[in-house]
Amino acid sequence: MKKTATFIIVFGFSITGVVLENKSQCQNSDSLIVATLALISPDSMQSYVQNLQDMGTRFMISPNRKEVATWIMDKFISFGIEEVRLDSFPCYSNINWPPIVYDTTTWQYNVEARIQGNSIPDAEIVLLGHYDCVVQDADPMIIAPGADDNASGTVAALECARVIMEANYQPEQTLIFLASAAEELMYYGDAGAEHYAAEAQAEGRNIVMAVNNDMIAWDDGSWTLDLFNHTLSPLITSMAIFIIENYTTLNVYSWQPVNNVGGDIQPFLDAGYQGIYFMEHYINPNYHEITDIVENCDFQYLAEATKVSLGLILHSDLTVGTDEQHTIQNHFTVFPNPSELKIHFSLDVTDQYATYQIVNINGITVATGRLNQGFYHDLNVEKLHEGVYSLVVNHHERVLCSKFIKI
Repeated sequence: MKKTATFIIVFGFSITGVVLENKSQCQNSDSLIVATLALISPDSMQSYVQNLQDMGTRFMISPNRKEVATWIMDKFISFGIEEVRLDSFPCYSNINWPPIVYDTTTWQYNVEARIQGNSIPDAEIVLLGHYDCVVQDADPMIIAPGADDNASGTVAALECARVIMEANYQPEQTLIFLASAAEELMYYGDAGAEHYAAEAQAEGRNIVMAVNNDMIAWDDGSWTLDLFNHTLSPLITSMAIFIIENYTTLNVYSWQPVNNVGGDIQPFLDAGYQGIYFMEHYINPNYHEITDIVENCDFQYLAEATKVSLGLILHSDLTVGTDEQHTIQNHFTVFPNPSELKIHFSLDVTDQYATYQIVNINGITVATGRLNQGFYHDLNVEKLHEGVYSLVVNHHERVLCSKFIKI
């Protein structure tokens, strides 16, 4: 995490933050999300952080930077992800911050793992965390363990990718897990997030949500996760709070929305994409020190924080298209959505052979029937369990579908 960005966050916004206590109850939980989040393993994440720490240093100028990136790439591949690549770029750094004094250009390496979406592959969700680190109390070329800052954010992306593959989850939108390089000196030159976001913007890619984790493995005792929110991303912020309150044991501290969020999320926001930035509630006292090691991390907290990112991805992916008819071919709109008792929709049924079925998220048909002739239709969903469903209508040799959420 950038020290400069930290000062902006801590002192610039401290008056306007809003504390939201966790309800400690799953009021609106979906069975698929619950089951998938349960696969997140603190032990798995601890082993990844230990491996990254054991590299000695991950300082962006150090000669082992490609070795670090290759290890992360191989880990993504080991999960069974087929589209994994090193994205190399030249990075100029000019800094006079003793003992860190450099005026140099290096090749840096982002690591991108991509799981192609099934129905809307052009819509992309990016989950990122930078893997480089730095220390101020020693020579970072020799030692920079960076367990919390920011092996924790890198490992969150790794663990989410591992769980998605273990669950055999096929997303509707394309999921991208990004381990970004060169964050620590980003205000003194280039950064991996800047390179990636600029390329995405130039290519006209449709990144619908970017999620950044930076320092999420140290709990100050409040069991609280901080949300740094962008002015133009209110829906993502509300979804994140919903996930925290309904799928985790965490409390949440949501900062007032601002334009300059900072860190690795800022280049995505500047490129016109929407996103959010997660971080522990107070800055780790081992920040940028050689004591930022595994022994000073809380892996139960890290696992709980990682649930927020994975839950946000799944919730967004499961509910995509519920309010937009153009996102899925042969889609029609169900309202209200979410629904508690009945769903309503408009469809011109001129004969008695139109049928419907309601399918749960596991692909099991839970209700069937015929539609009456007419234009306006009501279906009772009161007895359905809470979760995400698809309403599928067979009408005039067409198959029409719409997703809805039962609460």
